[in-house]
Amino acid sequence: MLTRRDDPFPFEAVRDLLGVVRALYGAAKLRGAGRAELARIASVGRELSEAIDLAVSTKRGSVGHRAAWKRAEDATRAVGDLVDAMTPAEPILIAARGRVVGARAVSAKKPRDER
Repeated sequence: MLTRRDDPFPFEAVRDLLGVVRALYGAAKLRGAGRAELARIASVGRELSEAIDLAVSTKRGSVGHRAAWKRAEDATRAVGDLVDAMTPAEPILIAARGRVVGARAVSAKKPRDER
């Protein structure tokens, strides 16, 4: 059952989280993750994207709006299952940087003492 949700949909926050999931996917792919892990990450990203699409196409307070919230909330919980306290952030940031400036950024990483 969907709870009543009249708050505006948090588009910016969900888009931010989708960006994080995309970076997680890129980092997993770079380290040679298996198909199952990549599919799991992609599934969470799809849920966030579909939540955004649903929120865009429905009115606040409607069943569709509440469904968009639920999808976003469920996907947000699933993101928490993709990482833990030991997951290093550096590979995620390198993957995200590579998506912005191209593949050359992934191989052109400077040693820490040169930054």
